[in-house]
Amino acid sequence: MREHFAWKVLFMNTKRKIPDKSDFEKMIKTYLRQGKNKLLNEFTGTREAMGNIASDKVKEFIKVMDVGLDEAEREYMRELIVSGMYQSFCYGYSIGKIEAKNENRILDLGFI
Repeated sequence: MREHFAWKVLFMNTKRKIPDKSDFEKMIKTYLRQGKNKLLNEFTGTREAMGNIASDKVKEFIKVMDVGLDEAEREYMRELIVSGMYQSFCYGYSIGKIEAKNENRILDLGFI
């Protein structure tokens, strides 16, 4: 079952919410797809950097928590970290595109 979320967007200059949330949802979905495509097809260096950072974070976790993880557990943890980084990249890309289109900074973006 898919849940439906309503978006809350507050722009810096207008201090108001976007009037038509369905247009905003379409716009952000489009930009999320664009960000994902760019990340997967064009920004190979960025992807590699994210993978390296995630591997370092896994090593740091093992050292700090003083636990041993087998290869499958380390790879699973790395993939969780990488997927979060990919998602953050795509949302950042989307927000940047929306801000550029509206010539206004987004102060708050979230679900209501």
